[in-house]
Amino acid sequence: MQFYCPVCFAEVAADERDAPCRVCGARAEEWQRRDYTERLIHALRHPNPEVRMGAIISLGNRRDPRAALPLAECALAHPIDVVQALAIVRALHAILPAPERETALDMLAAHPARAVRRAVARMRSEP
Repeated sequence: MQFYCPVCFAEVAADERDAPCRVCGARAEEWQRRDYTERLIHALRHPNPEVRMGAIISLGNRRDPRAALPLAECALAHPIDVVQALAIVRALHAILPAPERETALDMLAAHPARAVRRAVARMRSEP
């Protein structure tokens, strides 16, 4: 099993999981005290797409508007991952209506993938 620093995502050896990160100095126990939504938002920048997808789904389930803009930024940072971007549109659909959500949808309306742009248009046309 591969372990990563929760802050900088540097690879961490299994026997060094409890030590400060060699790259950024972060300590896991300090990271665990942070708000869970903040940790999920941070996970959107993880290099492993499976970790990002888990964060996307979880953020949609939490329905917190704070996640809207970071979700859109994640989709635009990985434009060839259309499956991930469509999951982000679904997550945004679940998020409570807020100005942040509308801004995120505006951002995704210009996504390079036609499927994503269409999903945003469908979402906006629903009552």
